[in-house]
Amino acid sequence: MDTQTERSGAKGQRGTRKVDSSSPQLLERTFAVLALFTSERQEWTTTQIGRACDLPVPTTYRILAALERHRFVVRDEITKRFRLGPAALALGRNAKAATDLRTVSMPVLQRLSALTGETTLLVVPSENRLRAICLERVESPQSLRLSVEPGRHLPLHAGAQQKALLAFLPPAEVERVLSSPLEKLCKSTIDDPDQLRKELQTIRRKGWARSFEETNLGVWGVAMTLLDESGYAVASVGIAGPRARLERTSLPKWLKLLHTGVEEIASQMSLQCSCQRGSQRPGEWPDEVARNGSPGAG
Repeated sequence: MDTQTERSGAKGQRGTRKVDSSSPQLLERTFAVLALFTSERQEWTTTQIGRACDLPVPTTYRILAALERHRFVVRDEITKRFRLGPAALALGRNAKAATDLRTVSMPVLQRLSALTGETTLLVVPSENRLRAICLERVESPQSLRLSVEPGRHLPLHAGAQQKALLAFLPPAEVERVLSSPLEKLCKSTIDDPDQLRKELQTIRRKGWARSFEETNLGVWGVAMTLLDESGYAVASVGIAGPRARLERTSLPKWLKLLHTGVEEIASQMSLQCSCQRGSQRPGEWPDEVARNGSPGAG
């Protein structure tokens, strides 16, 4: 920056109230800086950013320093221009993936709900992999329904859909969850780490998860997992409903429908289904359920 620009910046700050670094105003200004980076204009100098956002020079420097520290922007050492960094690009990819996943999954969720008469759910891991987030839900057409709203954060250790995610997270992330206190949410919640490890091993072996009254009384569910190329969880798809409508003879059919639906999503998203054909024959599902009692994602 030349001396004239510095003087101009200093002059522009006279009489300007200092902005608290933790204030909502500074957060708004940070978003305004990020919004400058578009496909039409991918690089900016500090001076250009300050002028475009009508920011004092020190504020511009402070915002860019924080964004650079967290890798949301990077600066070219030769041109001294800023462009979006790997953290911003990763955020964009994640947003696109979530949008695509919703678009591809919704017809499957709707069909599963229509065929089973129960609520169907699409759940993903949170950014820090410590919780699960309900991304989409198709409600049962019947009067008695589940109360899981899209956007709701859920514990990873309880419920079929959440356990289906946890079972296929990287080992270090699984242990991080297991090393934290496991809250007893309902009478069947598994709050013992060793017992939960065994449950997760079973889920990995079978390729699907089940639960009964783990988060809410009288609620059951089954779920399968969408896996990336490394075999780690991207999302889980499941069916859940109240005990009053649970019939053991219906569950094998629902598992087959769920399997078909998850494989349909997987094929469109270049993902894998946790219950690959051949890993467990669909004909084995009724016996497995009968030996272990009620399925129960509650």
